[in-house]
Amino acid sequence: MGSYAKPESTLVLDPTSTEYERYRTRIYNARHPDRKPVEIVVPLTTTDVTSAVKRAKEKGLKVGVRSGGHLFAAPAVIEQGLLIDVKFLNKDIQYDPVSQILTFSPGHTVEELAGHCGKIGRFFPYGHSRTVGAGGFLLTGGQGLFCRGHGYTYESWVTQIEVVTPNGEVVIANKTDNHDLFWAAGGCGQGFFGVLTRVWGRTDRLRKLFDTTYVLDSTDHFKPLLKWAIELAERIPKQQVDYFIGTMYADGQGLGDDESRAKRVLMLINITIGCDSIEEAKTLAAPLDTLPEEFRKIVVSQIPMQEREFEALWDLQDKFIPGGNGERYRVESVLVGFDASDDEIVDKAEAALLKLPTRKATGALAIVDSRPDENIQALSLPSRLMISSMVCYQDPSLDAKMDKWALDTYTEIEKLGLGQHAGDFDVNQRVSKIMTDSALTKWLKIREKYDPDEMFIGYRGFQKSLERKWNR
Repeated sequence: MGSYAKPESTLVLDPTSTEYERYRTRIYNARHPDRKPVEIVVPLTTTDVTSAVKRAKEKGLKVGVRSGGHLFAAPAVIEQGLLIDVKFLNKDIQYDPVSQILTFSPGHTVEELAGHCGKIGRFFPYGHSRTVGAGGFLLTGGQGLFCRGHGYTYESWVTQIEVVTPNGEVVIANKTDNHDLFWAAGGCGQGFFGVLTRVWGRTDRLRKLFDTTYVLDSTDHFKPLLKWAIELAERIPKQQVDYFIGTMYADGQGLGDDESRAKRVLMLINITIGCDSIEEAKTLAAPLDTLPEEFRKIVVSQIPMQEREFEALWDLQDKFIPGGNGERYRVESVLVGFDASDDEIVDKAEAALLKLPTRKATGALAIVDSRPDENIQALSLPSRLMISSMVCYQDPSLDAKMDKWALDTYTEIEKLGLGQHAGDFDVNQRVSKIMTDSALTKWLKIREKYDPDEMFIGYRGFQKSLERKWNR
């Protein structure tokens, strides 16, 4: 997406402005939408946001909001609408050592939050990619670091938010004041009916970071290997431990066209741990060393337990999901509940994780172990795990083919799932549930209360999901 210098004052851009196109296409996906807003606002303060929203109301403009640009369908870019890009909004991070509360902006990235927390010895469960913006991350619920143990970040760590509502009012929302707005924000993603301008979140002490990885050639052993890896999750502690299974072609990194010549699919089994010593980390990850002999024969490499800096993990993530060099993406996901059997999961996951459609495409099976409380936030789908695909390629002529692959593959996988991660929702691709029907019904009533004139239209696709029957 390139680098952007912080402006001295709020930017108000129209299609004739020099910086208009750079901000219109500030997306972690080279598949830029053709949609052109009549105005792009890059605010520095909450007051600037209020002015932009009031101006949109006067002009009858629909409003989209972007923080980090990692919603690959770019729903914030609305034809003839107004785009508010919060990259430089309220760029001060504050920490209260008494309450241990961190206050930050939706425009802060994972890298910025981690850098500040590192300096003060505190931890907040931000995301796994350095350029993800806090706003989009939290509004989709926040599958942050060590989500298995403490739940989604919004659910367990956010204590309060500041929002500019569609009428231009600045509102503080928490579990006591404006609770309906606070409830509705967590898990609705692009559907949020306001502009998130500031976030308050509790923190924990910062622990050291460790990880270990097995890389195996899964091509001819995919199903039994994946089943073993899924079963292993039951023996790995949840607190302060991330457990991740990924797939990629052996020649998936580096230069080349969109077709794999290797035809060998590698499976990565990674455990990342936050604890105080390498001895403790090794103990927590010990179940991984029970890898059966039949699979030891296909080990390509093993990265032993070692202490890591966040930068090193982000570098690995950037290699797994590259960007900045014309990479185009079609992204899909399915949340799988607790009633699907391991055999069912393995059978359905094969199409997404083994039969990768392009050389740089990657698959992931993340163990989430989440049973969110619908009384706390809109995010409400119970999720044992999430199956996802990041279909990466560079040839624009493949767009339609990759869309069809993703639609066909995930329509089938969804037969064992409950819905989709809110961050991957694309009304023009596949309409899936992002919350329970009861939560969505409640959410739609709250939306109508705050935004009866539909200034924010990202929710419209959600309504269609109510018409769909549950698969499980």
